[in-house]
Amino acid sequence: AVAEPEVIDLTGLDEEDSDQDDQEYGSDDKDSEHLSDDSNDSTEVQINRDSRTRLYLALAAISETQIRSILNQLIEQVPAVEYALTRELVTLKRKLNHDYERHIEPCKNCHEEFDTQSKRSNTECSFHPGSLKPNCNSFPDWDEDVHGPIDAEKTRREYPENFMWSCCKEDGESEGCVHGAHQSANPHKKARVAA
Repeated sequence: AVAEPEVIDLTGLDEEDSDQDDQEYGSDDKDSEHLSDDSNDSTEVQINRDSRTRLYLALAAISETQIRSILNQLIEQVPAVEYALTRELVTLKRKLNHDYERHIEPCKNCHEEFDTQSKRSNTECSFHPGSLKPNCNSFPDWDEDVHGPIDAEKTRREYPENFMWSCCKEDGESEGCVHGAHQSANPHKKARVAA
């Protein structure tokens, strides 16, 4: 006769029981921090490399309006966020006055946002002019019927080390092989000359 698996009811546990279990058994994830905010939300947030990657993907997927709304809430609730954003957007190397208007655009090469009215540097932009090509030897057991196509954006994000840049033959995680000043994606706007 096959033994039935034991079912453990966890619905009666509260946070104190969970905290006690954590103290008894310790935490196996040394690369993460457990953070919780002071709001009524009791969701525990784990911060580690995987959660950071998922956060970047989420930021890429939501609208600018949603990001602004979230930032406005964080500014009101978290003094460290207000300080960091004030330092970055208001005071750090930017003496804002009534005549000053920031001209933020993405660079056409590296896609990083930059102020088109500030001085350019020949080392601020790093990019690959080529394209990512899959290294098929790095996917020996890959079945496209099961896993999907190898040469796809999702696969490039998940396995950048298994792709090679056509311009320099470096893997997908390598820093750009071409360096220079940021360039505006809008060719009709004048950019300041590199310093």
